[in-house]
Amino acid sequence: MASSPQFDVAAFSNAARALWAKSGDKEARGTGDDPWLALPQHMLDSAGVADSLWTEWAPVSVRRAITGSAGVSDEDAHTLLTWLACVHDLGKATLSFQAQLDVKPEFARFLDRVRQAGLSPRMEMTERGMGRFPHALASGVIVQRWLASQRVPPPIGRSLAGVVDSHHGVPSQPGLRPRAHAVLEEYALKKPEWTAVHDELMTVAADVTGIRDVLSRLTTPIGASAQTLLTGLVIMADWIASNTEFFPLTSDGMAGDRRDAGLRAVDLTSPWTPSPPAPERLDEHLRDRFDWPGDYRARPVQRVVVDACAELTGPGLVIIEAPTGEGKTEAALTAAEILASSSGAGGVIVATPTMATADGLFRRVLDWSVRAAGTEALSMFLGHSKSALNTDYRNVRLHGVGGDSPSEGTVIASQWMSGRKKGILSNVTVATVDQVLFMALQAKHSMLRHLGLAGKVVVIDEVHAYDAYMSAYLRTALAWLARYGVPVVLLSATLPVQQKRDLIEAYRSQISDDGLGLLSDAYPLVTTVSRDGLHEAPVDSRPADLHASVEIIDDGLEVLEEQLSSATGDGGCILVICNTVRRAQAVFERLRETFPGEVELHHAAFIASARARKEERLRVALGPDAHRGGDRPERRFIVATQVAEQSLDIDVDLLVTDIAPMDLLVQRIGRLHRHDRPESDRPVALRSPRVLLRGIETLEPPVFDAGARAVYGPKLLLSTLAVLQTDVLEAGFRRPDDIAGLVQAAYGEEPPVPSAWTDVWDVACAESDAARADAQSRSRTFRIPLPGAAPNLDALFSIQQGNVDTEDGEAKGLAQVRDSDPSVEVIPILVTANGYRPLDASPEAVELNPDQPPADMAARDLAAATVRLPARLTRYADIFDEVVEQLERATPLGWQQSTWLKGQLALPLDAARSIELAGRTLQYDDDLGLRDTTPMSL
Repeated sequence: MASSPQFDVAAFSNAARALWAKSGDKEARGTGDDPWLALPQHMLDSAGVADSLWTEWAPVSVRRAITGSAGVSDEDAHTLLTWLACVHDLGKATLSFQAQLDVKPEFARFLDRVRQAGLSPRMEMTERGMGRFPHALASGVIVQRWLASQRVPPPIGRSLAGVVDSHHGVPSQPGLRPRAHAVLEEYALKKPEWTAVHDELMTVAADVTGIRDVLSRLTTPIGASAQTLLTGLVIMADWIASNTEFFPLTSDGMAGDRRDAGLRAVDLTSPWTPSPPAPERLDEHLRDRFDWPGDYRARPVQRVVVDACAELTGPGLVIIEAPTGEGKTEAALTAAEILASSSGAGGVIVATPTMATADGLFRRVLDWSVRAAGTEALSMFLGHSKSALNTDYRNVRLHGVGGDSPSEGTVIASQWMSGRKKGILSNVTVATVDQVLFMALQAKHSMLRHLGLAGKVVVIDEVHAYDAYMSAYLRTALAWLARYGVPVVLLSATLPVQQKRDLIEAYRSQISDDGLGLLSDAYPLVTTVSRDGLHEAPVDSRPADLHASVEIIDDGLEVLEEQLSSATGDGGCILVICNTVRRAQAVFERLRETFPGEVELHHAAFIASARARKEERLRVALGPDAHRGGDRPERRFIVATQVAEQSLDIDVDLLVTDIAPMDLLVQRIGRLHRHDRPESDRPVALRSPRVLLRGIETLEPPVFDAGARAVYGPKLLLSTLAVLQTDVLEAGFRRPDDIAGLVQAAYGEEPPVPSAWTDVWDVACAESDAARADAQSRSRTFRIPLPGAAPNLDALFSIQQGNVDTEDGEAKGLAQVRDSDPSVEVIPILVTANGYRPLDASPEAVELNPDQPPADMAARDLAAATVRLPARLTRYADIFDEVVEQLERATPLGWQQSTWLKGQLALPLDAARSIELAGRTLQYDDDLGLRDTTPMSL
């Protein structure tokens, strides 16, 4: 701030000090029995907070993004932000705001102060005619009119006023602005005393911040990217200054003292200061960061990544393609240290496809963060809807982690930087990829998400796992990240070259006009993209660690049973992966009759807590440290859906899998002979790895199981099968040698489809093209434009829906950025004569009263026991509404009083664990999970 931060609010006129900005009840922090805050005080508080946010919280990368887009110096941007925060609430100096509480007698005193200060309390016709006159809109108009009086060119004035206008998370409706200008014109003509207060507040704001000199240096309007980041910072400043725990509802005290005391109470953390490794000390660095043994040596992909990142000048995109087990995650975190150091980023986000993969990575990233923090305190956030149930994250929130040795920093979960809107402002975030995709979604307060991501290195894992719809959001997000100068690291074991090209072009669109040219088909490969161009660095491949035979078997359950009986006479651990829950349940029921006590089932239709326990037991039994004669079973049959593709580190002796796209088949084969183990761990008959392929009903021409067709579409299944027949069924599959070639062939423009399949192939291609075009068209409905097509904030909110600003906003946001049917998660409970019990409670457990909130621990256990309803009950709008209405009526009323359960839906089950729901019969079985047992109609 240009002048002394010890500015006294008493220097304002009586009229200005009579205007209120915040109010509270007698329990609110303040003095006396009349807790309220004068508008000038809130202006100074907000300006002081913004001043400190720029100097102490905002990473260098965010400041560069703002100065580069706005065309101003760092000092001028600092002044600009402080001034915008100071004036953001000037619209409260209107009768629409000051008189809004007059309808309640207990608040009449606010308007009495206005009247006694000589300000007319009578609202004129134009203002009354607006019906609703949001104070953010009024603020923008007052600021714009003052800027015009300072001879600021109108386009520049509108761009600055747009930040003020949007400080509630979305711009005002453009159609309201002419009427708002008319209201302020009427003030000037009929209420000059109000206009005088506006001028006074604007003049003091200009004097306190020193904005006039900056305005004289602005030559062009500030663009959408600078507007977005500045608005995010103004929102932060406003929210902090509005918190009565930090800034009491009293105008006593000097502005600087209030600012200092308030900010001491907020647990904001400073930007991370990384300590990247010197290339010659990489081995030592990795041992220190990941607590690896003293003889550990960097793997080839880790060394190539470090060298490639060290050569980047400016922001860039790094793509790491390598098989599972090569240390890609550790390479990405090491890259984040190098890229954060060179770009000025203040943190990192690691984004994964699912909650399960995010939870699996959280502990690893947390341990790394403690060591990477140095002597600093870093804030950490787990970004998904069930983060509160994660034990490690809960421990961070309660106690913090680290600081046990001089080489360790401290990692905390900031109380202020928590929740779905502010959590991403933390230094380190582990989240589902939706938290990045939401950046491309038109949503209220999206400026905070842009601000959080603009200050980070963004790491996206399993980037191949996103369909055409999600990829459209990802490409838009990549373009905005490139516009902000954000380094991005993409990880994949199997990335089709066209998908890689699309992602590269999305990022490069903001930093280079050069053509892309051909991309290498080398594998493993590290690709970097920057203003200097594209560079590809092949990585020395590890020796082949798997040569598996692949054969197609009949899809009948009898054939499967015979194959497994024959193969496991001497034992063995078998994984059977199915494409749908119903298909997996059918396989499980058949196999458990033949192999009683030796079969287990894994899929997403188990309650979440039970699924987590089952998966943890499976990791122990089939993990790298389990051996036959110990934890590893003599014989075990694991039946699973796609949950076994990515998040389960298990090693099986034989893989049976439904047909799936080639990249996913490669992921599934990654569970076969995954770990290097003693020969005695595998039965003699299974020491040669084998893959049995199911789900193909006929071969000439191919007809696939209906579940496979519904999940993946026929085109990719046909191209995958064609490549398998050409390159794999006779020669087998070698890992990692064959991965890249097979994936690129299956996803290429001309897969080796036999001429006998021409008709079905043409139909499949037409269906795929139509589905892709439809997905991309639907994705545009809620997607923001690319940076070059967004001249201002209005363009980012063209549909004005703000649809993820509700209590169930995360679920609604997911529905926008993922191309999937609406889903409903429920908590199964057993209804009893006098109340209900959790589904996994013993019969002797105390019954819970539906009218009372459960105890905290019981409520948390219930919240962890969610399960997703079958898609057939949520796919269609009329059935969806009927389902939700029925479950809302059946949910215990006491849940609305529970922090853990508020807003959740119960699935009330009878003694047989069944329910009739929207004409369907559902039953929960501990072995099978939730299933639809409705009799088949004839």
